[in-house]
Amino acid sequence: MDLGQKLRFLREQKGWTLAEASEQTGISISHLSAIEKGTRPNPSYFLVAKLAEAYGVPLTYFLESFDEQSGGTPSVASETPTAYQEIARRLAEEHALDDPSKLLELLAEYLRDRSTKYDHD
Repeated sequence: MDLGQKLRFLREQKGWTLAEASEQTGISISHLSAIEKGTRPNPSYFLVAKLAEAYGVPLTYFLESFDEQSGGTPSVASETPTAYQEIARRLAEEHALDDPSKLLELLAEYLRDRSTKYDHD
């Protein structure tokens, strides 16, 4: 499933219309519709975080592939970089997307940690 399909699936699971999803997320109906249809396939990280929060799923849900063999249970795609999953998890856990200063602080900390790790390797 691509991002748009996942969003539509989540919205339908909640029983929401596009208008209701718009109210819950603060994202316009036309923008949500375009993402679901795939005409806006690369929404910003901030927007995806808002959607994850509104739908009650972890941000990593959108980084996962949809394994049809396991009855539709999401599983982490092997091609998703571990570092990206790590920073996405940290940002979501700290609710950093709601606070720009916290976002910058965590990103700077993450980059310092990675730089230190590479210097020691």
